[in-house]
Amino acid sequence: MTQKEILALLDRYLAGETSFEEEQLLSRFHETYGKGKELDEAFFTDERRLAILSKIENQIHFQKSRFINWKRWFPVAAAVIIMLSITGMLYFNQKLENTSKVDLSQQAEQIMPGTNKAILRLADGTTISLDDSNSSNLTLLKEKGLTVKSNHDGQLLYIIADTKAKGLKGTNSIETPRGGKYEVLLPDGTHVWLNSASSLSYNLDFSHQRKVQLQGEAYFEVAKKKVPFTVQHGMQEIQVLGTHFNVNAYEDESYSETTLLEGQIALRSLHGKDEKTILMRPNFKVTTDHHSGLSKQSIADIESVMAWKNGDFLFEDQELASILRVIARWYDVKVDYNSLPRTRYTLQLSKQVRLSDVLKMLEKTGPVKFQFKQNTIKVEK
Repeated sequence: MTQKEILALLDRYLAGETSFEEEQLLSRFHETYGKGKELDEAFFTDERRLAILSKIENQIHFQKSRFINWKRWFPVAAAVIIMLSITGMLYFNQKLENTSKVDLSQQAEQIMPGTNKAILRLADGTTISLDDSNSSNLTLLKEKGLTVKSNHDGQLLYIIADTKAKGLKGTNSIETPRGGKYEVLLPDGTHVWLNSASSLSYNLDFSHQRKVQLQGEAYFEVAKKKVPFTVQHGMQEIQVLGTHFNVNAYEDESYSETTLLEGQIALRSLHGKDEKTILMRPNFKVTTDHHSGLSKQSIADIESVMAWKNGDFLFEDQELASILRVIARWYDVKVDYNSLPRTRYTLQLSKQVRLSDVLKMLEKTGPVKFQFKQNTIKVEK
């Protein structure tokens, strides 16, 4: 097959016009050459991969849906790379259009996605750094009946060995930096997933009061106990007995959002003199304005809310500034918010791709071009 024939076949595939036999041909190429032989690594450079992705992306109607599903299109791109390398016709224009593109490809390409890392601060002032390099399921500390472990999954395990922990005073906290994430198993069995740039504080004695303080974002699967479980963040307090919910309460956002997946929770506003309690049902969310304190309950898009925990970015009709704040936390970079367009995007892709891939997707989705210099994302004027 010639290069023209291959690209024509791909065009028909993307348009949904390929026959069963043609789809089988694509599949056979991938099965035969993608698994059984080693190909020249030169064919798999990031610039060539992005060139092929560009061919695919141009077939998608961005002007209407502005939606990219990286997981869906990447296998097709991989198959095309294999086919083109076999025919010896992988010739794409590698030259970048301008200096800002060089900056983007060379510098942003070095920014990797976030990893499992956190800092544990104990009540006595001890600080323990937890990251992928030491998450080897070894006991890190045993203090006053409390065992702290870190396993290969990047999950902290807080285990009350015996009744000695009851009656202890003080608060422990775990903090994820920008570019980090972590999981926590509290002494009562409650499982917490912490997003980047977040912190969770809790009392050493969980037997009488199951109360935590949150900054940032976390997903909770609360163990069912007679003692209520309370989450406090900003000017709100959430009380439950056993349920699954997500809290997004970053201080640099204009609002906080609580989403209930399972069970029932009571959300109490602590804003000003008027304390208000909202009883939430599953699949609903409560959005609270940080300035006015006003709360609104509405139906939640659970897939969008839980995307971060499931390893994805999923933005539904969001402004560019809001998207870049999420990206900045995950990749630990800065953003110049001056003169940002008020363009809204719908975008989905894996959180495990490099920063350069995310910015490329945004550029192809809307009328925006980025520069990346000195660890800062800036929109071209």
